[in-house]
Parts: sequence; C-alpha cells; structure tokens
Amino acid sequence: MKKILLAGYYGFGNLGDEAILEMALKQILEITDRKNIIVLSGNKEITSKKYNIATIDRYNVLSIIFKLNSTDAIVFGGGSLLQDITSKRSIYYYLFLIRLAKMMKNKVVMLSQGIGPLVNENSKNAVKNTLKLVDYITVRDKHSMELLEEMGLDKNKIFLSIDPVINLRAGENFVNKTSSRKKVCFSLRNWKNADVSCKISNVAKKLIENNIECYFIPFYYNEDLELIDQVEKNLGGRAVYYKERLTTNEAFDIIKGMDVLVGVRLHSLIFAAAANVPFVAVSYDHKVDHFVNSVNMKVSSNIDDIDEELLFNEIIDKINNEDFEKKKLYDNVSRLRELIKVNYQILKEI
Repeated sequence: MKKILLAGYYGFGNLGDEAILEMALKQILEITDRKNIIVLSGNKEITSKKYNIATIDRYNVLSIIFKLNSTDAIVFGGGSLLQDITSKRSIYYYLFLIRLAKMMKNKVVMLSQGIGPLVNENSKNAVKNTLKLVDYITVRDKHSMELLEEMGLDKNKIFLSIDPVINLRAGENFVNKTSSRKKVCFSLRNWKNADVSCKISNVAKKLIENNIECYFIPFYYNEDLELIDQVEKNLGGRAVYYKERLTTNEAFDIIKGMDVLVGVRLHSLIFAAAANVPFVAVSYDHKVDHFVNSVNMKVSSNIDDIDEELLFNEIIDKINNEDFEKKKLYDNVSRLRELIKVNYQILKEI
C-alpha cells in the first residue's frame, strides 16, 4: 500500500486547519492504512496523540528527507498554503517541500488548495515555476483555478474541488432547537487597523436588547482570545464567551446549536454551512468571498468598513427567514459536497 507524507498548517491550534487535517486523513485512509501515513506538524506530540498517527516536526529537514526516501507521495491536504498576504516565509516553505519531494522521486498531490493572493512578483514566479512540478492539484474555488491557468499550468493537472471541511460530520441528523430565545454566534479575527471589537460589540448590544443571546467563539485560540476579551469589556456578562481551547467537534457542536453564525474566519463559515446553520459573513480576504459566492450568497461587509446597521439587519433577516435560509443553504452545500469526490479520484492515482 502507498506510503504518504501529509503536509499543511497543522499543529498550531487553528480549528480550521485542524478540521482540514481530520478530513484529509479521512480521504487518504480510503487508499492506504493509518500506519502508512506520516503528518508534518508544528506540535508533533499533540498531533500524534490526537489523531493516533505518526508525526514528524515540520521544521526538521533531515527527518523530512529521511521520510521522503521511503514514501510514495507528499499530499498537501488543503488550505491557503500558497499566499503571501499573511506570511512571506511560509509560501517558500511549502514550495521547498514540493521541490524536495520531487528530488526524492515522490509524487506531489495538492488537494483543495486556495491559491493566492500573490502580491509579490517573486512569489508569483516561484509558485508558477514550482507548481509545474506537481502531479495533480485540486482547488477549492474557481478563482484559484483561473489563477493557475493564467500561470500556464497544464489544465489536465488541475481540478475543481471544494474545501474538505464542508464534509465535516456529513450525514449527521441535526435536531431542531427548542430554545425560545434565538442564538447568534460570532467568530471574529483582528485585521490590521480594523476596529472589529467595538463595532461587533455594538451589534451584539442591539441583538441582546432584542432578547437574542450572543456567543463568542475562538477559532485560532492564540489570536482570537484577545479580541474576545475586548468584546467582554464592552458587553460584560450579557454574552457568553468561550475562552478554552476547543476541539473541532466542540466548536461544531456549539455552532450547530445556533440560529445564525456571524463569521470573519473562513472555517467558521464552513462549519456553519456543514451544520446547516445560516450565516452572515464579514470578509477580510478573497477566500471568504469565494466561499460565500460558492453557496450563492454575498458577504455582508468588508472588515475594514463594517456597517453596524446593515450587519444587524442581515442577522435579523436570517432569523426571521430561518426555514428558507436553511433550505437554500442545504441545497447549495449538497451541490458542493459532490465536488469533493475528485479528491478521492486523484488520491487513487498515486
């Protein structure tokens, strides 16, 4: 059976990336046994214990070379790995892994990738030249596919898929909520100089005044907790704040109990979609826009210019039209879930 090295932004406590890892493992286990999978992790002990999987330190180049000497392929499980907005170093780390794997005669498969943004010309050229070495790439949105085609990559190697987290707990029956009070969950993130905590606090105050419960959940614990603390200073005990490190299942269970999710972080929106919970999106990156468009919706506002009144009204509209919103979301998510099948087909080609 095939031996696989699995790479991504794993082991850093970001719930979105941990969910990607869970779903990537599920896909790879369709073609090989658990004992044949090795995961690169930023915290190999935690990842190994959590998923019962062999791991190596993602920064230990000698260990990576040693493992590539005995594996058949390196698989990148998903995410925004090839972008230079949030980091100008990580993109070269992943490009290095691709070139190293090809030197070691491994196949390279990239699944459900979000390509870009690429603002630096050197980054663009490095991505273009390195991706020509990749055996297969599936992308999570049409924009990424168009970007790769513009780079001149072989169209026969590029396939449209979707973020694998859309299949998180797929098939589970979600019981209708019985609480008389409506519940809105917020997943926030800071972005440059945007005054997120103040504006979202104002929206939450208005919701609370209308007898709606508000909850705040961290998706990237190390970054989001500070923002939640800022909101708590504004709202006090009138809202519920989750301040512990949550597992993907715990976060999913919280979200599925909500009437609406207001999300800045991409994977909070995908969790909501997977749980069939209507959402309102505040965009900080094109990847949010692309996902929202894929379910035939529009973002409420940009994080740099949050319209408090508009955001409040959209939340209320989702609540007042909950049955319609759920049906529309369910139909669009069902369509997207069909796209994930191409990942399984590609993996079988390894």
